[in-house]
Amino acid sequence: MTGLHERVNHSMTPWPVHGGQLSELARLFPDAPTPWIDLSTGINPHAYPLAKLDTALMQRLPDPLEENSLRVAAAGAYGVSSAYILAGAGTQMLIGLLPVFLSRFFKPSVIRILAPTYSGHEAAWREAGFAITFVHHGTVLVPPDRQMVTVICSPNNPTGHRFSLAEIASLAEDHARFGGMLVVDEAFADFSLESAASLLPHPALLICRSFGKAYGLAGLRIGFLLGSHPVLHTMRAAIGPWAVSTPACHIGRDALSDRAWRQDMAPRLESEMAALRRVVTQAGPDFVGGTSLFSLFRSPEAQTLWEKLARTGLLVRRFEWDETLLRFGLPLDEVVLRRIAQALS
Repeated sequence: MTGLHERVNHSMTPWPVHGGQLSELARLFPDAPTPWIDLSTGINPHAYPLAKLDTALMQRLPDPLEENSLRVAAAGAYGVSSAYILAGAGTQMLIGLLPVFLSRFFKPSVIRILAPTYSGHEAAWREAGFAITFVHHGTVLVPPDRQMVTVICSPNNPTGHRFSLAEIASLAEDHARFGGMLVVDEAFADFSLESAASLLPHPALLICRSFGKAYGLAGLRIGFLLGSHPVLHTMRAAIGPWAVSTPACHIGRDALSDRAWRQDMAPRLESEMAALRRVVTQAGPDFVGGTSLFSLFRSPEAQTLWEKLARTGLLVRRFEWDETLLRFGLPLDEVVLRRIAQALS
């Protein structure tokens, strides 16, 4: 697996390893119909409805009470004490900072990452000077070495693999016994029935939670790190007094407090994702796994299908480590779904 910013020459059009970047795709395919549809990121296309914001919120720095209100709302949504929540300008920022600040408390002996998974974790630990040991999903995890850090994503991006709460609890206990840490990335867990957050407080457990994916507001850049480890306080002090923008504090607080919206959205996403899976599998690819926000498919013709989709203004995610895989995010509506079906046919 490679870092976020590397490019790979696929058998067809060269393309950044990470998703998004529609401007580059438009340059490569100037004759594609517009508007371009980005299905590469796994973001809810049905964004949380925004209340009209007072312009004054854009003109001043956030007050500490506003950030605290955001944390309290996140605590209610995730089922933990607000004392166990660190807010930041997107989960990626917190993932990038974690290796540096966790190393102040102990020197990790081994960084073990279950792969394939979101490459941001690998990039962060490599940037901090650590070597990575990869363990493939499906492999039985042996007890950790002393002072080992293990990173798992549940649900996993892009395969959809999930760890049970009992499995995570057991892994966390093993790491606690050997002076290490278990990092659980729950970026796609908002509509799951279980969360590792229910295991807090725990001395060896840290949990990453994304806001933008489930609420369809990734541009706000809100993310959280959950845990009872003192690294959260060290990171908060280093981030400085304005970790999250004033508008983001208000919008995030309202959205995270809206339990009815989450309850109504969950079955809608499941239904719409089932429709997408039917369309794609009818065209030949096999469904591998996923969540209500993305689905992974396998086909020996994946690169040809990717280019066919791109030529019709549709971007899906492909992977340098397996050119037979494509990941589709959820389309906005039936119009986009029909556009996908026509492109694949």
